[in-house]
Parts: sequence; C-alpha cells; structure tokens
Amino acid sequence: MIKLVAFDVDGTLRDRDFLPESTRTALLKLKEQGIALALCTGRSEFEMESLRKELGIEWAITCNGSHIGYKGETVFANPFPKEMVRAWLQEADRRNHTLLLYGSELMFMNRKEDPHFRQAQQEIGFMEPVRINSIDEVPEIYQCIVFCNEQEEEAYTGEDRNQLYIHRWRPWAVDINPCGMNKAVGLRKLIDHLGFTSEEVAAFGDGHNDFEMIEWVGSGIAMGNAGDELKEKARYVTKSLNEDGIAYAVDKWILAVAN
Repeated sequence: MIKLVAFDVDGTLRDRDFLPESTRTALLKLKEQGIALALCTGRSEFEMESLRKELGIEWAITCNGSHIGYKGETVFANPFPKEMVRAWLQEADRRNHTLLLYGSELMFMNRKEDPHFRQAQQEIGFMEPVRINSIDEVPEIYQCIVFCNEQEEEAYTGEDRNQLYIHRWRPWAVDINPCGMNKAVGLRKLIDHLGFTSEEVAAFGDGHNDFEMIEWVGSGIAMGNAGDELKEKARYVTKSLNEDGIAYAVDKWILAVAN
C-alpha cells in the first residue's frame, strides 16, 4: 500500500503557472486516504513555499535532494563546503559566468544581469535572486546553477565528475549538487525519517534529474510528456500533464490499490 507520493514540479505538477484542476483534486483524494505528499524538485525551498502552501503539502525535497524541509523548516541539509562555493565565485568572475546559488531561504546571483538567466526565467520561471556582492557573504548553499556551455563546466566540476551530482538541463545551464546527492537520496532520507519503505512510495517525474527517483521507488510513474529514457525506467507511464496525467495515475495505480 502506498503511504507517500512524491512529485517533481516542472513538467509534472505544473507548467509555469498552469496546474490542472484535476491534479488538485487528485492530491485531495490522496490526503483523504491518509497518504503523505512531498514535492521533490531541483528548485529551492524558497521557490517552493507558495506552491507547497497552496497545495497543502507539508514536505519538500528540494535542490535535487540536498535539502529537506517540513512546512518550510529545515529537517535535513547537505550544503557545499563554503570554500568550494567561494572558489566557484572567483572562477565565475574570471570567466564572466553567472552563478545562481540556492540557499534554504533565498536564491543568490553573482551578477546583476544575465541573458541566460532571463531566458530560463521566461521558459520555466525563476523568482528574482538576491545579488551576492562578496565571497565573504556566502551562506549555506545546496545547489549551484552555472550558466555556461558543456565545454566550460569542467572549471567548476573538475575532472572527476563523480565528486558532484551534475545535471545539464540546457546547452547553456547546468545544475551542480553536493557529492552523492540526487532526488532518490533525498527521498530515501525522508522515508527513513517517516518509517516507510521504498515499496510504499510512489513518485512522479518527467525529467533527467528524476531518473534515480523513478527507478528507486516501488511505483515510479513517468509522465506522458517525459522522454523515452525515463519511461523505460518507470514502472508505469501515465498521460501528459496537459492530459490530466497525475489524476489518471492516482486513480488507476494508487487509489485503486489502496481501496
């Protein structure tokens, strides 16, 4: 029986500001059955606060698993070493690159303006970050987005890419998370905390950074708008976000089993 359902956000729960009414209804059905809900996203806790409250979801696994919050309060956190972030800021200054740094309460950017950031903001939506003016101001950081091409990213990842979790989501943008972190790791920490097993967890996703999560849980569900590689890893493939895919899967593979 499913006890927890985790949801990727972009392309899964919503598309920019569009969130199907059928998805809201499906979430209410799950809560009525006593099933816990969690957001599981590459975005920050800060960015997810309004959506989490809007949907009545208490848990949020953010920054690709590096931060877990309960009602916005930190429960588990795995930040980068501050000296690593400071070195990245110095490298970005030398190369004229923009870094987007995710803290638990705010997002930070090292430059006043960047066309790639604005493009990403237009395509998928980003809240406005706070300018970080000095490497001495570095707070706890759980995820770094570097706006650079693939050939340039080694300046930040180093030659041994296994020391970091790296997810390139645009030709000009790459997520970097602390070593050993991904959504499955964050989700595992949450279910250990709650006393569940992986077989009692369902997860929805559509992107490359959902691979580990979808493969690890008992009921991994790929959205119809996901790529073929993720669909191959999933136990189930539902309809797309725009075709009420979450509601379809909740009724067919979660609530049908629970009842």
